[in-house]
Amino acid sequence: MLLDADTRAEFINRAFRDYFSVPDAKADSRPPFIALMYHGRDTGAYELPADELNAFIARRMEMMRSGDSTPINLNLANGQVLRFSCTALPDGGRMLSYTPVTDLVRHTDDPAKADYYRALRGGDERRLIRNLRAAE
Repeated sequence: MLLDADTRAEFINRAFRDYFSVPDAKADSRPPFIALMYHGRDTGAYELPADELNAFIARRMEMMRSGDSTPINLNLANGQVLRFSCTALPDGGRMLSYTPVTDLVRHTDDPAKADYYRALRGGDERRLIRNLRAAE
């Protein structure tokens, strides 16, 4: 994704639109990055408890505004993991990269949680809840 100096989306590729279920009309309207973050929150894209989402969004906004290029992993509710990085551009804009790293990250996951991750992919809510309770 490319953002202008005012953090409005100049270009959003198909992969980002698919990862975060952003309709073409919304993506093509040059939304501000914060609106895209709220869209991800509202559609349940992130694997985070609801009470942590606003702080997560605030941290991501600060990273993007400051041009912090430290890569971070984003766990999505569907079990995928994306590596996010930000590059500050000479004109004040930002290039945001979202690289799929699910296989790399899940390779190092605890094998005892395999059912939990399968449940995320398959949408089996009862099994997911059972696994979450067992992990506590």
